[in-house]
Formats: sequence, structure tokens, C-alpha cells
Amino acid sequence: MKKLLFLCLLLACPNARPAGLVTGHVDIRFNFLPATGTWNCLLRHGGTYDNPGIEADPETVALPARDFPSTASGDRYVQPASAAYTFTGAAAGSPLWILPQTDRGYTWPGFANVQSVGTFLSYANTDPRANATAKWLKIQLVGVEYSGAATGLPHFSLWTTGSGGTPTVWMTTSDGIGPTDCFFTTENTHSHLNWGFTAPGIYRVTMRSSAYLASDSGFVEGTDQTVTFAIGTFAAWRATHFSGADIVTLGDPLSDPDSDGSSNLLEYAFNTDPNLPGAGAEGLPVVRVENLGGQDRLTLEFVRRKSSTNPQITYAPEFSSTLASGDWQAAGTSTVTSIDANWEQVKVTDSIAASPRRFARVRVTLQSSISY
Repeated sequence: MKKLLFLCLLLACPNARPAGLVTGHVDIRFNFLPATGTWNCLLRHGGTYDNPGIEADPETVALPARDFPSTASGDRYVQPASAAYTFTGAAAGSPLWILPQTDRGYTWPGFANVQSVGTFLSYANTDPRANATAKWLKIQLVGVEYSGAATGLPHFSLWTTGSGGTPTVWMTTSDGIGPTDCFFTTENTHSHLNWGFTAPGIYRVTMRSSAYLASDSGFVEGTDQTVTFAIGTFAAWRATHFSGADIVTLGDPLSDPDSDGSSNLLEYAFNTDPNLPGAGAEGLPVVRVENLGGQDRLTLEFVRRKSSTNPQITYAPEFSSTLASGDWQAAGTSTVTSIDANWEQVKVTDSIAASPRRFARVRVTLQSSISY
């Protein structure tokens, strides 16, 4: 066992990247580097409004959205019935998660360019959304990868809202991805927009920068850069343990990257670490035989995420006498004790005596539909 564990860790380490969430004022900065003739992309956060002071590689972090109503300081809104907003891909009245154009005190992403003045060449842009002559930086949507429990095809969209309330749509996947899915900003400027998502989960949004250079290099395109968004509690948990492409593969709910027999879904449900075999603050459910009123009965104890955190999972304590798939029943009485704002301790006592034999389990289910 020790040799297998050592081999597992040895293979995993070379590909490991730091993982985490970035909140607050975040600038996605595409910049051209004249010295190397290449583009780079960094997420700048922290510091001051004009100069967020911490740089992060977009492959190591994710931008989270809270799965709480906007009326309760969350990022979940309601899709308007107006035809002007059908571009989001959400049905009227259904949930729409938005990281908004106006700072609401949590995650506030935008685009910024701190290019040295004179790097870009001015040209006449014929796009009706940016119909002017300027030193344009174009950010093209290349692709969106989704990982989550939603049925159907969730959508991503990006738009700005002017003083009249009419949206200017820059990117949307509801009608596919094409040449018009792009955003234009100018040399050495800063912009905030509305980032929309139609379901909880992980969104890997890939973009590509380009501009005309004032030198003789002409039009220069950058390489694809991916920014990760974690929508909802479970997605944010995944982003604290995995990053880059690993958040989709190793972070899949049914994956078991530490090979300890517990899937990521169970590690999330019971507050254990998906990258440390058998490690965790609380651990997996415990089954005991207790003598109650002169009879031996099974008791099942486990930690549970409070429903107030919108964990996107359900817990079902069940008992059986045969282990047959149709014999599991939610039989018993429960005692719930609060631990903190996020967790509670649950103890379930079986209603049937543990004789001649009884079995217990907690069935954890990832919600495939959204209902609030």
C-alpha cells in the first residue's frame, strides 16, 4: 500500500499547479511584449482600483460567483422577459448568474490593457459596436468548456449596459461561436462588463488577443488564453483544489485523484481533501451499534453541508437488511447539531433493531436540475 501511494503522489506532482479563488477587483490583462514579439495574459487583483497589485496566471486560479439571489448579496439573478436579453440563452424567469459590470463587493472582473503608448496602430473599426478610429485591442472568444451537473447545454455571455439599459452584446454562446463574438478595447484602457452564466458549474472561457502594431509587424495575434469561472458552491470547492485543465478532469465529481476510494463528490460532501488520501477535518460517515432501550440499533453519524450554503447536493441516510438495491430505506430518526455557518453534524438512529443484521449508508446526489 505504501509503495502504491508513493507512486501515485510521484506521478501527480509534476503536473500540479497552485489552485485558488480570486475575488474583488480583477483585471484580465492582455498585453503585447515587444521584446519577444508575443502576447501574455495575467489576472491582476488586490491593490488599488487603478493598479491591482497582485499578478496571477489564469491557469492557476478561478473567478467565483455566489449561488445566492442578487437581492441577498449574491450573483444569481432572474432572466428578464425582454427580448433584448434572449442572447443569454436562459429562459425568461429562470436563474442567470452574473458577475456584473458594477462592483457589488465580491468578484468584479474586467479587461485592462497597460500597453506602452504607441505600441498599437490606429485604424478604422467597422464593427458597429466599436465604430471609430482608434488603437484597438481585439479580444476574440475562441471556445467555452463547461463541467457541471446541468442538463442541456449551459451558455456564457458577455455584454455591457449603457445608461439607457439597452445591452450591447459582445460574446454569447447561445447562437454558437463566431467572428462577432469579440470585445474591442483600446490601448492602455480599462473596462468592466457583465459576465453571464446559465447554470452552476465550471466554465473555461478561452480568448485570443490581437492588434495592429505601430511597427512594421502589422496585424499580430496572440495564443489562446483560458480564464476559469466557478459558478456556485461546488464549483468554487473544485477550484480551491484543482486548476487549469485539471479542474475538468481530476476535478470531475466522480474522479478519485488521491485513489483513496472516495470520489470528489464524497470528499466535497464530507469535508475531506481530494488530494490527500484519507485526510480531512471530519472524515467519512461513521456507523455504530448502540444499545438503546434494550435493543441494539445502528446509528449513522456524518457531517453535512447546510442547505443555506446552496451546496448543489442532497444527502440521504438509508438502512437495509439485505444490501439489495431495492431494500434501502430512509428509516430512522435524526438529530442535527450545528457546527458553524457551513456545516452541521447529523446522527440518524435506525428504526429497526440491528438483528440479525442491518447496514447503513449515506447516498449523496449531485443535483442535475436547478430549482429555487
